[in-house]
Amino acid sequence: MAHPSRLGLSQLIQTFYAGKAALKPQARVPQLHIYYPGSKTPEVVPLVGERYFIGRSTRNCDIPVCSDLVSQVHGLLQRRGRGYVLLDQKSTNGIYRGRRPIQQRTLRHGDRFTLGPPELAEVVRLVYVHPPRWYVRAMGYGLWGAGMGLALAVGWVAVEWQKFDVTPLPVGTQAPLVILSGDGQTPLRSPWNHDHQELARLEDFSPYLPKAVIASEDSRFYWHPGVDPVGVVRALGINLLSGGVREGASTITQQVARSLFREYVGTEDSAGRKLREMVVALKLEAHYDKKTILTVYLNKVYLGVAGYGFEDAAQFYFGKSARDVTLAEAATLVGMLPAPNRFNPVKDYDTALGLRNRVIDRMEAQGMITAMEAKRARRSRIEISPQATRNLQSTIAPYFYDTVLAELESLLGKRLAAEGNFIIDTALDVRMQKWAEDHLARFVTTYGATYGFDQGALVTLDARTGAVKALVGGKNYQQSQFNRITQARRQPGSVFKVFVYGAAMEQGISPNTTYECTPLVWQGVSFAGCRSGSAPLDLTQGLALSENVVALRLAQQVGLAAVVQWARRLGIESPLQPVPGLVLGQSEVTPWELTGAFTALANQGVKHRPHAITRIRDSSDCTDMNRPETCRELYRLPAGEAVIAPEVAATLTSMLQTAVASGTGRAAFLGRGEAGKTGTTNEARDMWLVGYLPGEWVTGVWLGNDNNQPTRGSSGLAAQLWGQYMGGM
Repeated sequence: MAHPSRLGLSQLIQTFYAGKAALKPQARVPQLHIYYPGSKTPEVVPLVGERYFIGRSTRNCDIPVCSDLVSQVHGLLQRRGRGYVLLDQKSTNGIYRGRRPIQQRTLRHGDRFTLGPPELAEVVRLVYVHPPRWYVRAMGYGLWGAGMGLALAVGWVAVEWQKFDVTPLPVGTQAPLVILSGDGQTPLRSPWNHDHQELARLEDFSPYLPKAVIASEDSRFYWHPGVDPVGVVRALGINLLSGGVREGASTITQQVARSLFREYVGTEDSAGRKLREMVVALKLEAHYDKKTILTVYLNKVYLGVAGYGFEDAAQFYFGKSARDVTLAEAATLVGMLPAPNRFNPVKDYDTALGLRNRVIDRMEAQGMITAMEAKRARRSRIEISPQATRNLQSTIAPYFYDTVLAELESLLGKRLAAEGNFIIDTALDVRMQKWAEDHLARFVTTYGATYGFDQGALVTLDARTGAVKALVGGKNYQQSQFNRITQARRQPGSVFKVFVYGAAMEQGISPNTTYECTPLVWQGVSFAGCRSGSAPLDLTQGLALSENVVALRLAQQVGLAAVVQWARRLGIESPLQPVPGLVLGQSEVTPWELTGAFTALANQGVKHRPHAITRIRDSSDCTDMNRPETCRELYRLPAGEAVIAPEVAATLTSMLQTAVASGTGRAAFLGRGEAGKTGTTNEARDMWLVGYLPGEWVTGVWLGNDNNQPTRGSSGLAAQLWGQYMGGM
């Protein structure tokens, strides 16, 4: 059966549209594409009118279709809104969508039809083309994706829902945070010897406690279903903008879920754990009312050395029941929640006071208390029970204890670390720690007034593992909790020259190589010649006598970039500027990282990062509660890393042994193969000696003033303290 040529139809369409207004270029209007048998290129009809008859009749139809299978008037396109409806006009052969005849169809982009049964060879095909705008398509895809995501999420929740029961609520393992010394037996802080107590009803607590908790931890507690969508969206936004995890979105219910269902939720810091936590929270809210959940939280939340729950904490810190705490006391306890072992008012009164006032401000802002109540509470002191003060001040190695807590947060994350129920193993030697504390305090007291310094710090690391054996962050913890080992950034002076000499040894420069002692100008800066005279010195003598110009000439040869790279490999993480002053200790570092860098030299080139924690065990997951060794292990120190060749470490050790035996570190000489390097900064603001007994211990000593005031001493004082302390080991 023949049909007219495409040219004939084009002429008919052009004739029909003659005299009508032309469309604007690139106008977006619906189109009808007409495909004749054997043709791959359609005739395109733009649709701008209200209705179009389709058929074989050129006189009665707006869109003529020349085919014997098509009736005189076959169909009608009728505008409806922004689109069209296709209606059959009682045609002989009908209109088909696939194999199904239709009488009426609202058209959508991409709809395909045939004017007659699709089995016929000469049938004409129609395609409706009206693509939506990009933003409509994007919205559609977004809604489709969201729907699929929601369906998958609901399915996943339904599966996970069956993996645990919330009735009855588990009791939960109430175990304190225990930090053990190196003998594996001695806790650094004795747990409070008091039976855990709980209050049965929410009304039994002081009315200020639940209000303070909600104001501080979960202001939308009473309307969300266990997971706060507003908080989740806000936290996601903040974390995306900051490029890291800055804020969580845990509700009170999620915190209960994490605490009581630890076996299901897990302890890893991951998105999976967070999702499981949300599932438990949703199920808890489905089975219990808000009062019950809040009561469980008040009875179970971890509050550091005080134990679990606000009844225990109120008894410990204030010597009274949680029924009777005042607004100021309630806010104090709640302010400790983010890190109860660090934010308690005995350890850091000023921080605890600031956190307390922040909780009071939030309660006032949310209308939970009056302005007068808030003002009165902010103006009151935090009065702590003498028992709590005695307990917390009896901590063994308090600076080290703080270091452990900070390291725990870095290893597990703040949220998990704040939950407690951990047994933490360390390598601390209690005898060595007491020896270090006594020597540092006595030395600063004896020599400080004479030489104009009032502070000092000392740390000893196991050369074979990098573990802390003793750490003293200041002369008196009760007077200042600032840890000068881990927190103070000081100029290392000539101690930094070790990295210059190390880079040179690695490049194959011999310790016997001699360098001029004459003055030097480098990058526009003038440096004086050797203090010991004008004769050239070999590298061993240059290091032993700590001659600046020898180290500078050596650094010129090896390159400042190589010096920085060598320091980085050994563990220096502080910013280092590749300028000549770097060689003389211009860039600030912490005693922690500087002492840690020497472990690679003392251990045949194998570096272990300095660390306080050797192992973490979960005391809520033990096969035998009376045997800590059966508890699940969460963390164990990784193996060391070979960062320099053993022969380079041996050569540098030999040179540093000369520095102690006959150089600037003579006051530290013990005759036991000790090696080390002194350092003194401008006006003796910093006095250092970092040294080691190869294969045994690495000890760093710093003396100076917190306010960076000049002293009248020299690095010989640090060497003297190092020798007195290490001589007794």
